[in-house]
Amino acid sequence: MNWLGDHGVSWLPGLDTGHSSRVVVTSSERSVAVTEVGGPCLLELDDALIRGLDPVLAGTLDGITYYGVRTQPIQGLTYEALRPALIQMDSRQFIPVSTVIQVLDFIDEHQYCGRCGQPTEASRSDRGRHCEPCRLTQYPRISPCVIVLITRGDEILLARAPRFVEGMYSTLAGFVEAGESAEHACHREIFEEVGVSIEQPIFQGSQSWPFKHSLMLGYRAEWKSGDIQIDGEEIVDAQWFSIDRLPKLPPKASISRGMIDAYVSERLS
Repeated sequence: MNWLGDHGVSWLPGLDTGHSSRVVVTSSERSVAVTEVGGPCLLELDDALIRGLDPVLAGTLDGITYYGVRTQPIQGLTYEALRPALIQMDSRQFIPVSTVIQVLDFIDEHQYCGRCGQPTEASRSDRGRHCEPCRLTQYPRISPCVIVLITRGDEILLARAPRFVEGMYSTLAGFVEAGESAEHACHREIFEEVGVSIEQPIFQGSQSWPFKHSLMLGYRAEWKSGDIQIDGEEIVDAQWFSIDRLPKLPPKASISRGMIDAYVSERLS
């Protein structure tokens, strides 16, 4: 597989074990400071542009420890929205930037305790935020989401959601509900969204995806029965596409595109 997140780099989340450090700069709107060629603008910890800010540890990747800051746009830096910024990054850029965004989101959204309403503080022993009065510790939220490539010989079933760019189709996805296994969610989501039944889904791999804090669990499943039926709201179109006549597909940074490309390669070989 070749999607970002499935590769051989050494990523140590939450650990400061690098021989050098870099800081990812983000804005309150979740945009990312980038270079002229589209990669993340990585600053030194003592850079004057972020003086007075408190960088938050993300983790260490291949010997470099990454931190993140979130502030109003800094004059002199160029920013890009998160999704288009991530799509053009390579693996070693994608992982720390995605992690920074998710950790900073967690801190922003857990300034106060969800049980008693008192201010929280960073835990001294782990990556959580702790409420001293009621002793509740909360941790960065990770929401499991299944994403399924449905196949039928040389055809794959792809669909369009209203938010997609013009002409793009993708694999079907949905969040795992309380009490479900990921495999149960595959069957339920597929039937709810396009009205077909599938054979037992086979796990392909996973990808962290910061929209907003998803862990994408990729599956492939053979069509079993049923004709396509959509609700016209969550899904506005769904079709069977031959592997030699595919529509506009998701970017190569996504697990959806990775699974599609892998299946096409298998069929053609």
